[in-house]
Parts: sequence; C-alpha cells; structure tokens
Amino acid sequence: MIFLEITDTVFQSIDVSSHDEFDHEKVYYYEDPQIGFKSIIAIHSSSAGPAIGGCRFRNYSSFQEGLTDVLRLSRGMTEKNNAAKIPFGGGKAIIFADHPKSQATLCALADFLNLLEGAYYSAEDIGITLEDIQFVGQHSAFVLDNVDPGPYTAKGIFYSIEAALKYYLHKDLQRSSISIQGAGSVGLTLANHLADSGATVYIQDIDFTKLEGIDRQNIIPVQNILSQECDLLAPCAIGGILDRESILELKCSIIAGGANNQLKTMEIDDALLALGIHYVPDILINSGGVIGLTKDILGRNSKQIESDLQLIAERAVNFMKIGQANNISILQAMNASVS
Repeated sequence: MIFLEITDTVFQSIDVSSHDEFDHEKVYYYEDPQIGFKSIIAIHSSSAGPAIGGCRFRNYSSFQEGLTDVLRLSRGMTEKNNAAKIPFGGGKAIIFADHPKSQATLCALADFLNLLEGAYYSAEDIGITLEDIQFVGQHSAFVLDNVDPGPYTAKGIFYSIEAALKYYLHKDLQRSSISIQGAGSVGLTLANHLADSGATVYIQDIDFTKLEGIDRQNIIPVQNILSQECDLLAPCAIGGILDRESILELKCSIIAGGANNQLKTMEIDDALLALGIHYVPDILINSGGVIGLTKDILGRNSKQIESDLQLIAERAVNFMKIGQANNISILQAMNASVS
C-alpha cells in the first residue's frame, strides 16, 4: 500500500503544485499494487467546512490526465458548494479504471478515505453508483450515501432551464425544445421533468441501452445532439464537450446543463458569447446534488429542499441580468462578483 501527500512534490515526473489547474490545499495519492488500485483525492478548499465531492471511476490515458481532471473537478465542487450556500468545502476523488471495479476496489477507496480522517467525504459520480458508495459506507464513515444526488441535480437544472427560456427567449416549456446529452440519473430525470411540462425533448447517450426504455412521444432519441436544432442544449454527461470545433455545430440559443466542466477551456466562454449563445455555467446550476446529499446533515426537510432548488434558478437569473446589462457572459458576471 502506498499513501502519499503529493501537494508540494514532483510525482510521476509532474510538479503537482506547478500544474496549471492547481490552487489547492492538499492532493493525496493512494495505491494498492496487489489489486491494481490507483486513486487521487484533491481537496481544493476546506475554509467553509470539510471537503465533499463525488468519486469518479474512469479510464485515464495517463496520470497527468487524471490529475488534471481531479484538480478541475474539486475546484468546481468548491464553487458549486459556495453557489448552493452550504457549509462545506470542495474536493474530489478519482480512481484510475485500469482494472474492473470490484468490492476490493471499493474497500481500497474506504481505506483511502479513512486515512484522511474526515478531511474529505465522498459521494457517487461517473462509474461509481449509490450502491457502491453505500458499500464503501460499511467500511468508512466518511461517505455521503443517503440519497442518489442525480434527481436533485436534475430538479435544480429543470428550474434553471425554465427560467433561462423565459428570460432570454420569452418562451415557456410547452413551446420550447431542449436537447439533452446523457441519459443517466441526471439526464433522464431532467428529460422526464421537461416532458411532463410539455417541452419537446431530444436526447442522446453513447450507451444506446439507456434509451431503449423511453416510450414518450415528446422524448426523442437522436444521433448527434450537438447539431440538433433546439432552443436549449443541456449537457448532462462528461465534461469538455464544448471546444472550438464543436460549438460551430450548435443550433441552440442557450446552454444549461449538469455536466461538470463543459467548456474545454475558459476561452470557449468568450467564443460562445461572440456566437450569441448564452452559456449558463454548470457551477451555477448543478448544485442540486450537494443540496440533496447534505439535507440530512443540515436537517432540511422536503419543503426547504424544494425551496433551495428553486433558489438555484433565482440566482442564475440574477447573473443573467448582470451579464446582459453589461454585455458580458454569465461566467464573467460571476467572476466579477467575487473579484
């Protein structure tokens, strides 16, 4: 077993603290060679409380790619938790999916969390299910395993989409079309909320089996979601889908979805503004999951949670107004508010 704090070290030929994405408190590495387990936990900030975030089980081409991902995601968790006004810091865990996931994998994650002694609490994320985290919870107290955060994330995004359509296009959901990338817990729940409200919904997922059970007239599977003509695009799968090439395919007026780090680089925000596309940053509207995950800890009831999810949209509209008034993007308006 290898357990290292790599915050201020050169590890695998990478000077962690000199990484372009680094502005973090702590970065840890854990490895169990006997089962092929390799993992990184990045704690971006604990100023508001213990760091919380999901654990991602994913194939990475290199250690550097995994490090970049965990640094970006953990910073996003700090921003998301701040936006949700919950008293927790931001962190993230990744597991390199070099071997199939197993109970041994999850036990190793529990060991890693225990070594951090509560500095970081983990929930599910891509490749890690609620059932996985509940299994980890049998071996570690440092998990958030009370709910699936996906439906809470979806509900907050739903309210934000409704608000964005009204603000920018003066349209209600019944007269709107929304394209969703990803039919997981967030994407499919969001699709059903929108369809229930009368919207026309287009949806795509690389796993076609997720689309086979859809039997609703106004939820339509498509092959290329980025080029689908619609009012609003909601990325709800992996990040980094919006780059210089892909945004030229877009046939939408608004982007608002749940995927973390949708922009390949921050310069894409300027490019979208130049194209006349309103990008609503994920960190502003996908905080419903952490609101749901922390509801029991903070003692919030269902009515309070629903109000908190609606407030996500209200905060988003405030930044839409600031951006439009100053001819800047929503992201620029957000950055100006904290500078």
